[in-house]
Amino acid sequence: MAKIRLPIGYPDFRRIREDGCYYVDKSHIISSLIESLPCSVVFTRPRRFGKTTMLTMLRDFFDIRMDSRALFEGLAVMSDEMAVSEWMNKYPVIYLTLKDVEGLSFDDAVGMLSAKIAALFRSYSFIDDGNLGGYEELFRNILNMKASMNDLKLSVGILAELLHEYYSHDVIVLIDEYDVPLAKAETGGYCKEMLSLLRVMLASVLKDNPQVRISILTGCLRVSKESLFTGLNNLSIYSVTSPEYADAFGFTESEVDSLLAAAGLSDKKSIFAEWYDGYVIGSESLFTPWDVLQYANALIADSEAIPRNYWANTSGNEVIRKFLEKKQPVVADDFGQLLSGNAISKKVTENLTYDSIYDDENSIWGLMLETGYLTMAGRYQENGEISLRIPNEEIRNLFISEVDSWFRSSITGNKLQPLIAAIWKRDAEALSEAISDFLFSSISYHDYSEAYYHAFLAGLLSASGLIVKSNRESGEGRPDISLFDPPCRRAAVFEIKAVSDTAAMQKALDDARMQSDEKLYGLDFEGYREIVRYAVVFCRKSAKAICLN
Repeated sequence: MAKIRLPIGYPDFRRIREDGCYYVDKSHIISSLIESLPCSVVFTRPRRFGKTTMLTMLRDFFDIRMDSRALFEGLAVMSDEMAVSEWMNKYPVIYLTLKDVEGLSFDDAVGMLSAKIAALFRSYSFIDDGNLGGYEELFRNILNMKASMNDLKLSVGILAELLHEYYSHDVIVLIDEYDVPLAKAETGGYCKEMLSLLRVMLASVLKDNPQVRISILTGCLRVSKESLFTGLNNLSIYSVTSPEYADAFGFTESEVDSLLAAAGLSDKKSIFAEWYDGYVIGSESLFTPWDVLQYANALIADSEAIPRNYWANTSGNEVIRKFLEKKQPVVADDFGQLLSGNAISKKVTENLTYDSIYDDENSIWGLMLETGYLTMAGRYQENGEISLRIPNEEIRNLFISEVDSWFRSSITGNKLQPLIAAIWKRDAEALSEAISDFLFSSISYHDYSEAYYHAFLAGLLSASGLIVKSNRESGEGRPDISLFDPPCRRAAVFEIKAVSDTAAMQKALDDARMQSDEKLYGLDFEGYREIVRYAVVFCRKSAKAICLN
């Protein structure tokens, strides 16, 4: 197997190149940006899609303080003579990442932002020659972490003005993860305050600023102009529904082919495709870069490594849980369809407003599309319904995990009490009704197989706090589920069957009774004074139980 060094754990372009790591060449995007000469651009992509690597590449290409020829040697952009001669290391660059701007309170988040702005100003401290056109005090307050709220709001715009004056050249502004402070603020309950701060800060460099040549922002969400970019008519937004710059982020199939060939992993491509491919942007089908690199690295170390859910571990997945809590059982059928591999048609709100992001169902579907939990299954129809699906096996497993976790946490002792009471009372009718009620509120995604019902009932019984054993040796065979209540010295056994037609339920019950009698289920539970035996037959969202003794 080939030995290549993969950029695991750091997304910075300069470090990737200087450390000799494998780099998927995205530098052709520089030529595209220069050719179109946009004024202000927002790129939104799911997390771990290469946004930071892209923005640090742009920083290193344009930054007037650097000589980047060695970094870009052999990359596509170097064949663009105009881009190299007129743009490479010719512009003062403001590069600011907001990915760590968070806190339990607004003051905490402002403190984090103040530190970020101070570090940015510190990188340009050499321009403070004592003649900053009246901004001397503000400049030094920011450096010393003594900036006022107004100082922070105006800081990026003022720095652009100072750099323009110092270099006699237009400025390029690059802001990474612009939406992270808003996402954290929504969770912390200070969204309005953070919106007010960011709105002014971003407007200072995005809105009719003659010193700024290009502004490029990246993030996960397409935040509405009305809430954040008020009055910005020169803003171009390229989201997951935009065909332009489709291959700027994420790995295309040919890029993955090249990486796997370099790593000696071409024979594993089908696994990469099943688990980490499937995002559709424009005409491109894209892999998640983070996952491809992580799994390739695992295979280099161990050729038998199995695919894992790397993406889910990089951030919280509360969007699925919040949707279930707010909209269940409305979304139960939708989630069931998605988990079964089908597509669903939904109206999607792309322009999201953070202070009401979970209030509107269309916004939540848009949130799941923008953040990468779902992808388009067809062409984008603005103001119409969009066909959505889960992109790959990794995200499908994430959904299953979150749905199962939500369902388990929603089962309380009070809700289970009628079911457990029915078991010990040998009330098969009440037991059937209780199980069916839980089935109705659950989300099915295993085509109603017997294994699904087995896991479902075992999970329900486990939530009671009693001892549950699955397929435990008992009698002359294995009952599907055994339930033990040691303090009361009683136990119950369940034989489970699944049918596809309600007309077949009675015969399945008879078969289960016969099997339970023949195998003597429960008779060897030493020390238990009461053994209750049940047959339970499932058909889609219904259950029918009979007590066998």
